[in-house]
Amino acid sequence: MTEPAFESACESLVREHDRDRWATARLAPPPAAGRLFALYAFNLEVARIPSVVSEPMLGEIRLQWWRDAIAEIYDGAAPRRHEVVEPLAEAVAGARLPRDLFEALLDARSYDTHGPSIGDRALFDAYVDGTAGALMRLAAGICAGGELEARDDRAARLAGWAAGAAALIRALPALYARGGDPIPTEGELERNTLAEGITPPELREALRAIAADGLEKLSQARALRPAAAIRPALLGAWRAEETLRPAARPGFEVFAQAIPSEFARRGRLARKVLFGGF
Repeated sequence: MTEPAFESACESLVREHDRDRWATARLAPPPAAGRLFALYAFNLEVARIPSVVSEPMLGEIRLQWWRDAIAEIYDGAAPRRHEVVEPLAEAVAGARLPRDLFEALLDARSYDTHGPSIGDRALFDAYVDGTAGALMRLAAGICAGGELEARDDRAARLAGWAAGAAALIRALPALYARGGDPIPTEGELERNTLAEGITPPELREALRAIAADGLEKLSQARALRPAAAIRPALLGAWRAEETLRPAARPGFEVFAQAIPSEFARRGRLARKVLFGGF
């Protein structure tokens, strides 16, 4: 049985480092809320590996640690004595979460240790699907109590992709600053131009196509009319549109993205909740 202290540790971790998902996870009833905190804490632990290691090899070692931990959970071994692994093991068992989505997420995150550096659009699509798409599908499975319908899984995958693409666009200034190259473009980007805070035309055009695809996927997800039970998971995409719409327009500036206040962000989330959107 998961110890309450570990559950509180997961919630604290998410509240401190991923306020948006913390806010949406709180909308789920127990025990789904606690399981979402465990899932999102796991995602944080894996996603922030590049920022806490000094070289790619150390990142790969940490990522392998998580691969081994996930494998042990599914192979029936006692979970590792860790503030995230133990509650995650309970979430996996309680919601009967599929192993392949965790493996897809970890495979995609292997690109993070090297920047990430993504060379073509097909790889970009797979990366976003494997990270944000897999995460939202797992969250939807938690909210559905292990009985996720195919339509709802599809909606979560589409909305997750849109959310992941939007999050990447918001993070681009930081990713470029640390040497990443996450957006495939026609031709190599001039690093000096990026360092000066200028958006090259090739990057703007690539983002326009990505943003348009994200908006289309978000529309498709909404058209599926997913079950109300999985809305706390789908609300993980609540900020996608505010990022994708500007990025889909001519003249978008990566380094001049509007940063809404905490009050404005919470107000937008409240409206999504009130009117049943995501």
